[in-house]
Amino acid sequence: MSDDQADFRQSLRGFLAKASPESEVRRLMEAPAGFDPAVWQRMAVELGLPGVAIPEAYGGQGFGGAELRLVVEELGRVLYGGPYFATVALGAELLLRLDDEQARADVLPRIADGSVRTAVSLRGDLRARAGEDGTWVVDGTATHVVDAEAATLLLVVAETVDGVDVLAVDPAEEGVTVQPSPVLDPTRRQAVVRFGSAPARRLGRPGQAAAVVARVRDQAMVALAAEQTGGAARALELMVEHALTREQFGRPVGGFQAIKHLCAERLLDVESMRSLVHAVDDTLDDDAFAVQARTVRSFCSEAYFRVTATAVQVHGGIGFTWEHPIGLYFKRAKSSELLFDGPATQREELIDHLLAAR
Repeated sequence: MSDDQADFRQSLRGFLAKASPESEVRRLMEAPAGFDPAVWQRMAVELGLPGVAIPEAYGGQGFGGAELRLVVEELGRVLYGGPYFATVALGAELLLRLDDEQARADVLPRIADGSVRTAVSLRGDLRARAGEDGTWVVDGTATHVVDAEAATLLLVVAETVDGVDVLAVDPAEEGVTVQPSPVLDPTRRQAVVRFGSAPARRLGRPGQAAAVVARVRDQAMVALAAEQTGGAARALELMVEHALTREQFGRPVGGFQAIKHLCAERLLDVESMRSLVHAVDDTLDDDAFAVQARTVRSFCSEAYFRVTATAVQVHGGIGFTWEHPIGLYFKRAKSSELLFDGPATQREELIDHLLAAR
């Protein structure tokens, strides 16, 4: 990490310590949108976080994937529940890669200044067709759409007569229904979005979106692995703090060999996660990046869950209570593990990519 990146991390961590403490995370879990719009705007104005990986020509900071992953790692440390991942790691990246300069010029500056929040549908049965007047409409149901309730713009991956396309839909339009889904992790909202002849605008070249969507999905998996790394690091800190302060039989429980072993093993997990995430090479072609993304994603998913499960165990009875923060990390670990299918599916896809490259 460069000195500039280290300074950026320090500034971001200080900001989030005040803007997203545990008390605020718990408050927003019950809030209608799941995030604080005022904090979101401060993130854009004071730190430029929504535009961190958006080129300066579109109002962003012009950094790359390393800085984006640094941001989501810090957000993962505090279980930030706002629509950053959906807007920046998915929405902005999709717009940057689609061959549609008008869409980039229209939307990216507004993502960078915090006025637009996106949600991207990657799952579901969606079809789009051209209307009689040449406009487009979308029909079908999208499932597991992250932060759809907070979105001001929906980016929809749908089948058309030309193949796979991405369409922009205003969630306030008639024909769009956003229904919150019951989730294990209340710090990350998901929803079912239903489209009934909803007006839309097709983005990019006709039928050419499949490869773009695949690459953006892979990039999002790496960003999610960075977020998991931040959460695992914080869960490890909570575990070690408890082991050093909780006394049993007249001494801290961290003095017992079994607890020492557990903490050491989980430290190895966290450092391995961090090493994998920092080693990501964004310049790889799509096939090589797909292999890299699945390697990083499958390991980090399982490691995050191991860290949080062990943290619950080390905390003992209090670790199973709703009031203790480690339970929130445990739920985030499990829900994140399955967000882009589980590690088993990622490894199957990894094998397919490796065999195809032979």
